[in-house]
Amino acid sequence: MLEKLKEHFGDNFIVTQEDFSTDTTYYWFKTPENITVGFPTNKIQKEELALLTIFLTPLSKKASYEPKSSEETFWSTLLFQNGQIPSSELEEYKSASFRFIHFHLKDEPSEREAFNGAIKSLFPSKSVIIWESETNGIIIDLDPNVTDSIENLYESIVDTIISDFYFELSMYIGLSNGSITEATSRYHWEKSCFSIVRQFTKKKIYKSEELLPYLLLHEANPITLKKITEETLKNVIDDRDLIQSIKVYLDCNMNVSLAAKKLYLHRNTLQYRVDKFIEKTGIDIKHFGNAVSIYLALMIEGLRK
Repeated sequence: MLEKLKEHFGDNFIVTQEDFSTDTTYYWFKTPENITVGFPTNKIQKEELALLTIFLTPLSKKASYEPKSSEETFWSTLLFQNGQIPSSELEEYKSASFRFIHFHLKDEPSEREAFNGAIKSLFPSKSVIIWESETNGIIIDLDPNVTDSIENLYESIVDTIISDFYFELSMYIGLSNGSITEATSRYHWEKSCFSIVRQFTKKKIYKSEELLPYLLLHEANPITLKKITEETLKNVIDDRDLIQSIKVYLDCNMNVSLAAKKLYLHRNTLQYRVDKFIEKTGIDIKHFGNAVSIYLALMIEGLRK
């Protein structure tokens, strides 16, 4: 279906991993394969739209997603509708710092307002919550300096929400963004990253600065990825204890003591395994550049399982 749409519409449609989008500049549909596609409203003719409704399932924006407060309206217009924001309103955010926190729920919550209230009560700073679909939304943290000062804040929020509401929740923590003029492009970039990384690994918390390797793997040639693991790990790939030990060692920033503690091993035992890995592969992972290469190879190997 996607190939046929590509043949007819060229680049005049987009594909998203999300169930729905609030961007009203697109007509949104579901394909028979349950993939969401969008067509720009200013480039689709009425005849084409009528034809699309025959082969695809239209998606309509629900009233419950509409912004309710003035701040929600401001951010919704800026991020979703490409609307013109009055310069006086933009001026208020000229020197402001903010962060986008994207969230995804496995199932639609039965008590959305209760969920919103719980999120706001758990955040130590002022925030705005906007729903994009039944299961996706964005939290706009209006004071990242406060949230950055609290260790494991997001992990605590997710654990509390999961225990109180009994559903699966994941969050993508974006970078602190101090430029309101770049807010829309940053939002779309992070949303795309969140969608991509969820295909690779399942986690409660995704942090923007930690996910660049996954984006590179997403764009890389599968043959190249296969060759990387074959050439770097072929002499150790069957030694699962060794592979796991090296992965934890690299996750711990090559800190032998910390990694040994996490693995419940004696420090000397882990050191022996690191030396064994170096001897078998010929790659000295005590050096940062080599460690990065092996870290990527282990990520690829893990994704292929």
